[in-house]
Amino acid sequence: MCFSATASFVAGAALIAGGTVAIRKSADLGPRFLGFAVFPFFFGVQQLSEGLLWLTLDGPGPVAPGAAALVFLFFAYWFWPLWVPLSSALVEPDPFRRRIFWGLSAFGFSLGAVLFLPVLARPETLDIYLVKHSIQYENPSMFPGETAKIVARLIYAVVICPPLVGSSHPQIRIFGWLILASVVAGFVFAAYAFTSIWCFLAAIISGYIVYMMTAIGREDALVDPSRRNLS
Repeated sequence: MCFSATASFVAGAALIAGGTVAIRKSADLGPRFLGFAVFPFFFGVQQLSEGLLWLTLDGPGPVAPGAAALVFLFFAYWFWPLWVPLSSALVEPDPFRRRIFWGLSAFGFSLGAVLFLPVLARPETLDIYLVKHSIQYENPSMFPGETAKIVARLIYAVVICPPLVGSSHPQIRIFGWLILASVVAGFVFAAYAFTSIWCFLAAIISGYIVYMMTAIGREDALVDPSRRNLS
């Protein structure tokens, strides 16, 4: 699979456009669904930032992380581990599941701080390479070996996936299984550049949110119209 600046820019522009549609559709469902509606938009911004990073990669040697890399990693390391369980908690009607999702959101915030703040404070510790037509983000001081990387990715997946696949909303569960499949694909086929490739796959999958906003609207109208006005 080949990625490039063009792929990132095209994906980013399409997702920002789709995210705008999803945000408009979420207005019919109430503020609690806005968290999911902005997924495509923010994934689009993340992809545009990596597109800018691609423009600086012109050889096999590492490049110093600039603003584009830090924006990309902010979303990958800190924003999504917080935002995914938070969005699930806001729309979850079951109190027990909602408490679990809130807990995962708080843990995701802490995890994101541990992952991103050291990079923000000392960006020189991060090496960025072009490997097999994909971008590899390497931080040997934080992840000195493959075991550390695998453990961090598993913890990350535990924060991201359960709030989606465990949602009471069928359409969110579908989205969650798609995201889980992308995580597995990243582990199996793209471990050499997991952060970049998984974020690209998840970004493309987030386009499903545009349809999901309409589908959830229909489900809420059929099951309990009063829920549409909850915030």
